[in-house]
Amino acid sequence: MLSFTRVVASRTNSIIAPKATVASGVISRSFAIGSDLNSKRKVEEDRYIKSKEHEDYLKRKAAAPAAAPEMSAEDLAAKRAHDAAVDEAFEILSRTGCKVKDETVEALAAWKLGKK
Repeated sequence: MLSFTRVVASRTNSIIAPKATVASGVISRSFAIGSDLNSKRKVEEDRYIKSKEHEDYLKRKAAAPAAAPEMSAEDLAAKRAHDAAVDEAFEILSRTGCKVKDETVEALAAWKLGKK
């Protein structure tokens, strides 16, 4: 009777072991997918936050009183170049995840355009 129990127990273990191995592979794969989704969600949240910060910056900039209502063609071209440099600075900063003040972005734009 004891040998019969050993044979049944050894067969049961050999049948159960592969299923447990397969199940653990599925579980680890699902954890990997979960961590990938969490990191993707974090990136999307950061991108959304940066875009909101940029929109807020543009709103604050538009709300600032205009010094001269009409600008010459040179001033208008300089303003467009400055705005493009500010947009580029915000894009780069959104990739790196850095948080800086508006004055810093203005300084980066001025530096890029060669102004001091």
